Amino acid sequence: MIRLQSKKLVLRALEPDDLSYFMQVENDSDMWSVCDTRVPFSRFTLEKILEARVSDFFAERQLRLVICLRRGGRAVGFADLFDFSPLHRRAGVGVVIYPAEERGKGYADEALTLVMEYAFSAFNLHQLWAEVPETNERSKALFDRLGFSLCGINRDWMLVSGQYTDVNVYQIMADEFAARNPEKL
Repeated sequence: MIRLQSKKLVLRALEPDDLSYFMQVENDSDMWSVCDTRVPFSRFTLEKILEARVSDFFAERQLRLVICLRRGGRAVGFADLFDFSPLHRRAGVGVVIYPAEERGKGYADEALTLVMEYAFSAFNLHQLWAEVPETNERSKALFDRLGFSLCGINRDWMLVSGQYTDVNVYQIMADEFAARNPEKL
């Protein structure tokens, strides 16, 4: 059974009404090191991105889901599957909770668990991987808590605030997720 909702959250596709929220997140310079960008996006550009989105994970090789509160429907972040390889049955995964005041409420744990369940059951993925800057203690703890294993370190991988930082690479296999969450698959 494919679920895209939990006790507190609902994950859904991007809608045209998300444009203002999408602009806030994409244009917040504090997020740019995570998003691998250095330039703000215009409203026009983001409108075109929303219009051009094809909700076919196999065609786009990526999927962005909006994390919304179940009560009230307000957006509190994004969950992404990216760099999807149908041949090797793997994808990268990431989650951002925004704005910062929404962090620390368990939303990332719930959203990431839903995305993992969805990826493993709907797309029959073998594994998910994530890259987390060494300096991001909260994200490292999140992936550890949810059963990801640290499988490598990319040295001096990201330039953040003028300093290079290592990036930890985490993985979780479908069978590991199933063993930890037998009720989810």
